[in-house]
Amino acid sequence: MHAVATPGRWIWRASGLITTAVLVLVGAHLITRAGQPEYAQPQATVIRTVTMQQPVTGLTVQSYGAPVQITARPGRVQITETIMYDSQAGGAPTVAHAVPTALSASPSAPAVPSVPGGALSGVPAVVQSVSGGRLSVGDPACANSDCSISFALTVPSDVTATVSTDGGSVSVSGIAGANLDSGGGPVRARKIGGPLTVDTNGGSLQLDGLAGPLSADTGGGPLTAQGVTSASATVSTGGGNAQLAFAAAPDTVTVSTDGGDVQLAVPGGPYALTADSDGGPQPSVGIGTDPQAHRSITVRSGGGALLITPAA
Repeated sequence: MHAVATPGRWIWRASGLITTAVLVLVGAHLITRAGQPEYAQPQATVIRTVTMQQPVTGLTVQSYGAPVQITARPGRVQITETIMYDSQAGGAPTVAHAVPTALSASPSAPAVPSVPGGALSGVPAVVQSVSGGRLSVGDPACANSDCSISFALTVPSDVTATVSTDGGSVSVSGIAGANLDSGGGPVRARKIGGPLTVDTNGGSLQLDGLAGPLSADTGGGPLTAQGVTSASATVSTGGGNAQLAFAAAPDTVTVSTDGGDVQLAVPGGPYALTADSDGGPQPSVGIGTDPQAHRSITVRSGGGALLITPAA
């Protein structure tokens, strides 16, 4: 199935391994990039959906300043790409999406062509590949160009993900585990069944319903976590406030805020507790403690207020 692109029309293509739908829009949009000034110029927007026919057990996503969203849903992996770029930029036309050899069933594997002088002129390429069940998706063309590609993916719940956004926001929900680096963008993660590692470099971090081990460094950003059932958690905020509420008694918790306030709620007990505000207000502790307890909590606020209470 094939149709030539025109502004405001859908492009449909299909093969044995992927199906693709593309919507092309042209207008004036504002492209922003972390660490760069904002400016408006004529931009085109391409919205493209790709359905993977190959099984995927792992995922790697690279974005240069644009949002990434990953949500668990039964069925095949589906990727929606929202591409914003300068449709008036010079240079030879490029291929918007070439299916890599690993995905291609034949030399006629689908690609969305650019049209000289049209809405697809200069569309940045999205790179995809599958190896050993791991899908890699990225927008290297936008690393040093005036373009932006956001990714919204639906994946099976047993998938693990590695995401880097260079300042873009990250939202992950319902998957088996994740390693997230937002480079300053905000991060939200909920209902992660396995290990979660997060580095926000100043961005905020919101967590809900985590079950696996947690390792988080916000680099100055605030952290809020609720409904946590992780057996172990290590958190560093570099000056940001930290609020953590556990729904099940953890084995080990370590929190360091370097000046940020700490509010920690845990059920059960007793715990072997180390609580040090380092010159800040006297720690307020409302849980049972025992130096010989097999469960341990270590909290150092570096001058910030420190409050530890029983979970509601």
